[in-house]
Amino acid sequence: MINNRGEISNTDVRLPFGGEKGSYLPTAETTEYTYLTIPPVAEMRSCVGLVMAGMAMRARVGVGGLEEAVELLESYHLQGGPTRYRFSLGEESVLAEVEKSSPEVEPEGESGWRTVVELVS
Repeated sequence: MINNRGEISNTDVRLPFGGEKGSYLPTAETTEYTYLTIPPVAEMRSCVGLVMAGMAMRARVGVGGLEEAVELLESYHLQGGPTRYRFSLGEESVLAEVEKSSPEVEPEGESGWRTVVELVS
């Protein structure tokens, strides 16, 4: 997690490993996630773009559409509390989700994750 001072603290990041030896992609039986929690500070919003770009590189996905994907993810950043994002790698794809625990993201109050972006090669 990145705190209000821009420092990383209590990191909740699980990098995906599995599959073939030396592979960073999960196996078909598992899906592993990288989590990012951003505090309600506008200056911290761009962190989601850094994570998305890194995940796209790891999945070997082209950067076409990356800017639009990042803008869409940034639009889900909440001003009233921390925003949690979740990323996963697939075969030549990246899936980005946002937590549905606030009325701004999910008006009906459902909890869970909402898929926002999927980049594929």
